[in-house]
Amino acid sequence: MNAKRLLPALIVPAALVFAAAQAQQVYRWVDAQGNVHYSQIPPPSAVTKAKVIDVAPPLPDPTGVAQQQQLVKSVAAADAAQQKAAEEAAQAAAKKAQQQQACDAARKQLQAYMDTHRVITNSTSASPAYYTGDDLVKLREQTQQQVNKACAGT
Repeated sequence: MNAKRLLPALIVPAALVFAAAQAQQVYRWVDAQGNVHYSQIPPPSAVTKAKVIDVAPPLPDPTGVAQQQQLVKSVAAADAAQQKAAEEAAQAAAKKAQQQQACDAARKQLQAYMDTHRVITNSTSASPAYYTGDDLVKLREQTQQQVNKACAGT
């Protein structure tokens, strides 16, 4: 449960109970037969000796308050741990996706080298040079090592 939702759920009812208990008044009066009555409703107008008694709310139980504070702290700690775990999982997923992209790119490059017999070494010059024979084999081996490195653990 989220601490943001738990805190109001615990505080609001406690505040309402406290406010309701503090706002209550009790009326005490004696009727014509001598019976003593206590009521939250004012006595009938015929009774003239009604006394208003303010009812003080009971003091909060210190152990209950401490338990409630401990509960709020533990829920906040659990939420923080859950949020941290979610962030770590998101980071791990992003890292894995990045690693998968690097692996796919390396495999694609290797496949291109395997499918061709001539690889241009410098395509920007006026007279391009090509890998041939042993140079092409070495290039394919280097690219295979890059694939192995990039795809390790995927």
